Amino acid sequence: MPRILARCSDLLLRQDRTPHHLEAWQARRLRALVAHAYENVPYYRGLFDSVGLRPRHIQTLRDLVRIPITTRADLQSAPARDLIARGYRLERLAAHRTSGSTGEPFTIRRTAFEDRLLQAQRLAVLFRLGLRPGDRRAAVVTRKFTENPWYMRAGLLRYREIHCLLEPEHILARLREARPHVLRGYSGTLAYLASLMTDEARKTIRPRFITTDSETLTGEMRARIEAGFGARVFDFYDSHEFNMIGWECPSSGLYHLSGTSVIAEVLNGDNPALPHEDGELVGTALHSWAMPFIRFRLGDLVTRGPNQCPCGAPNSTLARVRGRVADRFEFSGGVSLHPYTLVSSLLAHGPWVRQYQLIQDAPNRMKVKLAPLHGEKPAAERLATVRQVLRERLGPGIGLEVELVSQIPAAPSGKQRPYLSLVARAAGGRE
Repeated sequence: MPRILARCSDLLLRQDRTPHHLEAWQARRLRALVAHAYENVPYYRGLFDSVGLRPRHIQTLRDLVRIPITTRADLQSAPARDLIARGYRLERLAAHRTSGSTGEPFTIRRTAFEDRLLQAQRLAVLFRLGLRPGDRRAAVVTRKFTENPWYMRAGLLRYREIHCLLEPEHILARLREARPHVLRGYSGTLAYLASLMTDEARKTIRPRFITTDSETLTGEMRARIEAGFGARVFDFYDSHEFNMIGWECPSSGLYHLSGTSVIAEVLNGDNPALPHEDGELVGTALHSWAMPFIRFRLGDLVTRGPNQCPCGAPNSTLARVRGRVADRFEFSGGVSLHPYTLVSSLLAHGPWVRQYQLIQDAPNRMKVKLAPLHGEKPAAERLATVRQVLRERLGPGIGLEVELVSQIPAAPSGKQRPYLSLVARAAGGRE
């Protein structure tokens, strides 16, 4: 069984292929996908016709730029039936509704086979990172896993979900019962739990490694999780639309892009970003045929890495996943700040901070909520230092309010919202 699973991992990740082989495979898959979408999906037929494009015009990956980019708003405004390929019955497709953390919830639909194929891709990555067939897995998330496949009934790849909105002591109690070899969760949730871990808890909660996904993992969060659980953290970059987009390489720390499941473009404006340059992620899902995603703008800000990882894998890479474009704060007067500009200073001068939340509640004002470690109020001078560095980063004309709280609750989706603008639309902020 382990040899069979390992072989499946090789096939899914195509680690035995060169970048040239991988690109040729992607091009073949792209041609078939574009022809299928044009013939069977009303939305893409209309999109292609609007610019005089035909499937024969898309032959290589370089031809992708001829296809107009699709946004979430574009798909939301289209009738659901126009997004589904002919031959698929809408009511028989699995529906995955996004949490709406950007203010724009959306429903993605896939066949059961497509879902399982994308899950297999994730498993293949886990095997590369050290997952073993007999391992126990636990995930602190919101999604409800209802399947009980044959391999779990046989004691392989056992998996247990623990709802992240439970009280922390209840989550830790269930983790002690699960005794996971591999732990998964949202970075904000796991960082908070890590601060509550004790030597006694570490006797039973002893994962070999941890994976984080769905939220931005900061350096401070990583350090806290690794120290609290005593295990290495690997960050996954994923989304509802594409499932696995990339995963952190154990050797280089770069993110391997999942070239067998998604063609990922990093665009700076309308042009491809250069290595080490920031840009937005635009993806084409290679295994979503019931509801295709072709050149879909995800709304994430990333940093492009080398075309091939130094570890020798054929994957192209991302250097960093910075977060949603929506996270950027747009103040009156044309001032634009990325949250990390504030967070880097906050964490450098506030080692006593356990949780934080930045809220723009007016066009020219920022509110910062801070939850101290162990619930202990910091000394007045330490709090004053944080206020001072934040004021300096914000600059003149932007008001600042700092509030100490005991805990910052998660959003209804279960994810932490460390950055939140309540005036993004009025202030000209993007999605």
